[in-house]
Amino acid sequence: MTLPLRILHLEDNRNDAELAQAALEADGLACAVTRVDTRADFLAAVERGGFDLILADYSLPGYDGLSALGHVREQRPEAPFILVSGMVGEEVAVDSLKHGATDYVLKQRLSRLVPAVRRALRETEE
Repeated sequence: MTLPLRILHLEDNRNDAELAQAALEADGLACAVTRVDTRADFLAAVERGGFDLILADYSLPGYDGLSALGHVREQRPEAPFILVSGMVGEEVAVDSLKHGATDYVLKQRLSRLVPAVRRALRETEE
């Protein structure tokens, strides 16, 4: 794992993105986060690559986390992908895992984010 951890974060709410980054840094995880909030910017960033991990909101204007996951799995099947959303019901969470998401974290439970990130990175290194 490279430090700082290079994270691509698909999130349309700047405050939510800042809270996620603060949760990571508060637990001692050095990270450089690139936030994108549109489908076009996300696809361009995935194409450029250079990220250790991808975080994605589930619900965005004109795009969604499952579609983002599909694009990532086509281009970078090994990339850790964690859905971070306030609108993830159990059915959506299970569906995202079936489609290749590494994990999901509710925005209301960001204390789970660092353990999810660490586990995802360990699995990638194995």
